[in-house]
Amino acid sequence: MQREDLLEKLVISLHLNVPERQILGVESVSVEEIAAIVKRLLETNGVFPPNAKPWQPGETVFEGFFLVKQPSGKVRLAWQRHHPINPYVLADQGSSDFDNVDEAISTFMRKEWSNGIDGIGLSFSSDI
Repeated sequence: MQREDLLEKLVISLHLNVPERQILGVESVSVEEIAAIVKRLLETNGVFPPNAKPWQPGETVFEGFFLVKQPSGKVRLAWQRHHPINPYVLADQGSSDFDNVDEAISTFMRKEWSNGIDGIGLSFSSDI
């Protein structure tokens, strides 16, 4: 696997196995690399992570932060969580709209991955 493939797997599955970590060969990755992958997947799918979606009655609640491209061209950073005992019940939700996709992605990454992804740190030393 190439580096970009490994990083894409990391941002989608939130996990790399031991051989994949050895191939990646680092303890942290640049925020710019991860942001570029998130941006590409958001542009392709209209939502990131690809399995995220606003809750609908009768479905399980996707829990956490996610990005959604709006018809207006803005990007919505949404979050939701389920009831502590019932994953089919929405307990709380919120959102913020961004005119700038890079700003939305940066905010998503700081909120969702401030401690890294699966033990792999993100270097937030510069803006995206």
